[in-house]
Amino acid sequence: MKWMSKCKWRRASIGAISALLLVPGVFARSHKEQPYRHSDVDMPVSLAVGTVQTPEFPVASHGYWIMIQGEKPLPFKQMECMMGVTQGPLDSKNCSSNDPLLRADWTVWDGNHIVSSGSSTTAADAKYTTQYIFKFLGKFLGEAGKNYVVKVNFTKDGTPLNVANPHLIVVRIGYE
Repeated sequence: MKWMSKCKWRRASIGAISALLLVPGVFARSHKEQPYRHSDVDMPVSLAVGTVQTPEFPVASHGYWIMIQGEKPLPFKQMECMMGVTQGPLDSKNCSSNDPLLRADWTVWDGNHIVSSGSSTTAADAKYTTQYIFKFLGKFLGEAGKNYVVKVNFTKDGTPLNVANPHLIVVRIGYE
């Protein structure tokens, strides 16, 4: 068997390491860089008046959040007003009379049976990151072994918020 010289071995090792570092995704994270990267449902939606429905998904015996995730392409205060996440009268003093645009009713289904339902609030109920605003629409309790579908009916035209690349997210409470 022929042994490699130290110089050839070093070059081969450096070449292999360099190739690994240059190949996209070798060391990249497999999850999106957002706090709800372990969500059960994460789907892009239009905020036009109408109903969107998730695919069927299995649940465990836990609570689940239903929320809309939006990027922040517009000025922050404008996004707060439009998404209905202002914290009080001082925050909403510069909002237009048309705000909030994000208004929705939601239902959680197990086959033909309604498990839970509710409506979004017109203020607060939000989480912020440097890249996203999350508007919490509601929550429900899952029953292990069942498969659920979430239907969200947007009751006001929120299409001006479509520039924020909105996503409907369903995630287990406390599981980020």
